Amino acid sequence: MMDFKVVGCDERGIFYGETGRIIIYLSNHENLEDILGTITHELVHKCISDFDETLDEKQEEDVIYQMAWANESLV
Repeated sequence: MMDFKVVGCDERGIFYGETGRIIIYLSNHENLEDILGTITHELVHKCISDFDETLDEKQEEDVIYQMAWANESLV
């Protein structure tokens, strides 16, 4: 489940592993591309959780970062 909130906390998006819920805070984004990037980021967290991968928080963020910049890295 994904929810969108106009205002909220300082985070751009949050994934709750216990419930599988994602919240995207729209006020913390500058444009649609920025929002889509956050949606993708949080969905990758969900996918990692769904497949019961054993990554710590740092490893998970590193994987997501590499995926986000993969296209530029290959050029």
